Parts: sequence; C-alpha cells; structure tokens
Amino acid sequence: MDRKEFLNKTMLSLGMGSFLFSQNPFVSLRADEDEKEPESITLPSKVKSVIFIEMMGGMSHVDTLDPKPNSAFGKVPSSISGLSLLEPFSLTAKQLHSIGIIRSTWSEDGDHGFAQMLLGTGYRMTEAMGFPDIPHFGSVIAYAKKSKVKSSYFPSYVSIGGRGGKNGNSGFLGINYSGYHVGNVDEPIQHLNPSYGKFSDERLLRRKDLVSFMNDEFSKTYPSKETKHWKKMLMAAEEFRNSKDIDSFRISLEDEKTKARYGTTWQGKAMLLAKRLAKQEVPFIHISIGGWDTHTGNKAQITKIMKDTDMGIAALLEDLNQTGLIKQTLFVLTSEFGRTPDVGSRDGRDHHPKVWSTLLGGGPIEKGFVFGETDELGAKPTKPNEAVHLRDLIATIYKASGVDPEAELTNSFGRPFLLTTKKAKIIEDLF
Repeated sequence: MDRKEFLNKTMLSLGMGSFLFSQNPFVSLRADEDEKEPESITLPSKVKSVIFIEMMGGMSHVDTLDPKPNSAFGKVPSSISGLSLLEPFSLTAKQLHSIGIIRSTWSEDGDHGFAQMLLGTGYRMTEAMGFPDIPHFGSVIAYAKKSKVKSSYFPSYVSIGGRGGKNGNSGFLGINYSGYHVGNVDEPIQHLNPSYGKFSDERLLRRKDLVSFMNDEFSKTYPSKETKHWKKMLMAAEEFRNSKDIDSFRISLEDEKTKARYGTTWQGKAMLLAKRLAKQEVPFIHISIGGWDTHTGNKAQITKIMKDTDMGIAALLEDLNQTGLIKQTLFVLTSEFGRTPDVGSRDGRDHHPKVWSTLLGGGPIEKGFVFGETDELGAKPTKPNEAVHLRDLIATIYKASGVDPEAELTNSFGRPFLLTTKKAKIIEDLF
C-alpha cells in the first residue's frame, strides 16, 4: 500500500484499539469518571500499604501452620511463646512475634472459582450475582487511598505472580485502580525505551504528538467515553514512565547482602519487591503463589513451594519489623480454603473449606496473637465464637487498612454496592 493508505488504515486501527480495550473484562470505563467526585469510604488509619500473600489452590493448614498428629511434617517452635508451626514455615516461625495467627478461618465454598470470588471480594458467588462488575477488595483499598490524589499516575495496586480469580480486577472502579501486573520480578518495568535503542527526547515527543493527533482526529469522528479513556491511559503511561518513584520497582538496587537474605527464587524476589513498594506506600501489593492444589504428592509439593518461599517471607517480616514499616503496613497471608486432614494412598489432601489458617499483622493489629483453634485432627474450629468466616477476614482487613467496611459505592449501573455483606463482622479482638 502507499503512504496515504497506510496512514488512513493506521488511524482506523488506533481507534479500534480503544474499542477493543473497552471489551477487556478486567476494566470498567465509567462515562462520568472525570466529573464525579470520589466517594469517601475511609476511616482514620496509619496504614499506608497492604501486603496480601495469596496461597493459590488451597494451602494445607495441617502441614504448614496448624500442627496435628496427622501432619506430614514435624513441629518447629515459633517466636510466640508456646506456639508451634511446621517445618515448611521454620524461618517464618522465628518472625511470628511481629504479627499473629488465626487458626479458624472458614467458609462454605470448596470450589476454586467460588472460593476465589469470596476471597477476592468478601462476597460469595451467589451474593455477587447482581454485581457483574464487582471489584477485588485490593482495588477498593487502592481507591480509598488514592481517590483524592491529583498527582501524576503511579500504580496503586501491584499484583505479582499468578493471575486467577478476581486478582487485579478493579471492576466498576476503573482502570486507575486495577492491578499493575508484574510477571518478571527481575525486570518488573519493561518497554520503557524502544527495543532497538534509546531515542532522543525530541523524537519521542514527535511520536507522542503524532499519536495524539491521530487519536484526536478519530475522536472527532467517533466521540465516545472509550476514546476519552484511551487518551487518559496514554497520559498515565507517560507519567508512569517519567515518575521519580519508578526505581522502587528495581530490586537490583538492593545490596547483595539484602538480596541474599530474601533468596534467589522468584518468591523471595517478590517479597523483596513488596518491601520496596510498601516503603513507597503503594496501597495494595498482591503476591500470588500457586501450586497448593495438592490432591497428589502433597508432601513433596509443599516442600518444593516452601523451600522457595519461606526465606522470603521471613526476611520480609524481619525488615518490616526492624524498619518500623510494620506500623504502616498490614501483612496478610491466607488461602482460598484448607485441605482435608486425611491423606490417602496417593499422598494427597482434597479441598476443605471448613477451616484453615491465616497470618495477619501490622498496623493496628495486636502483635503475637493466636486467635481460634481446631479439633485434634484440624477438621473444624472448636470455638464457634472465634470462627472467622472469610467475609469477616475481608471486613477486618478493610477496617485495619482504613476503609469503612460498612460504606457503599455506586457501581457502573448506578446501583449502591456495600463493601461487605451485612453478615460480615469485624474481629474486634485483634485490634
């Protein structure tokens, strides 16, 4: 094709790009996004960041955080007097005094999809049916922390590792609060410069002006909220590229001793990145560690995962505590459900939502607490008044991070959306 035909078709394809982007199920484009005043859902809190570690697939509590006679591993003492964990968490156990443990998390949902919906939103699948654009609770926290910030764009929700369930989905809150995904912890920020060399600022400026011209011309012919939002995305990308805080993503800037403490695995590097982002006060940092669906080879798989993970978690907790970041950082480690106490001939444990364990601490949460307990096999909570439904955990995370669990937002259909269901209750004893 000749030059004129090429430019005409390029302009059309750029316009179609904004339309195709709007079809992404992880993104909501609100027509009134610029005009509407952000809804206040905040509570007083010193917490600036939440580090949320999700053990995807269902972590076996009786092999990790809740020792029982039927556990596959031996017990190790923790830094909380009288409390033991299991060998896969042997290094983390030494840092447990800076946070605490809930041994009575539960839900009704033993299906991965249903359980991940509940973990990501605080709503069961049946309760969320009327809200197809429901956001992940991390996006809600990011919205609460960043909604009134008028400065240049910087991610307010960073997701590291696996992508599943509602992970990174901002729903009706819009693209500014969706998860910025890091797939490669060694190079978390890529494509800042052209792949075949650095261009001069003048040439980049000419390119940006050309794109803006083509998009503006397209918008005049096909005005829509999508083209308006596409323009905002380009502006955000440019602001992010030039941000003075972008080095917080570069773990290579850490000294060799620190990197060695966290370990050379991707999980260890993810924990180190999380510490740097918490120091930068990024509101929500989400680390997903998969491989926990241990229907077979349970012991070998847990050994493999935690060999790569335990060192990083322990180093993260140690640094948060020693630097004082723990006062403004909420730390959470949990799973979508637990695993059955029984191990069959295939050395496997099946889905078990009736109980599992959660690590929680930082911010206003009491240090060194132990909340709830299970029966002799780890099959169910023994104290009904200390049983923590997953929706209760989400409500507690909201309050601890400075978000009003009883607040409501208006979704993209104009419907009121309560951040937590009326069944949810805050675990006040932990504050």
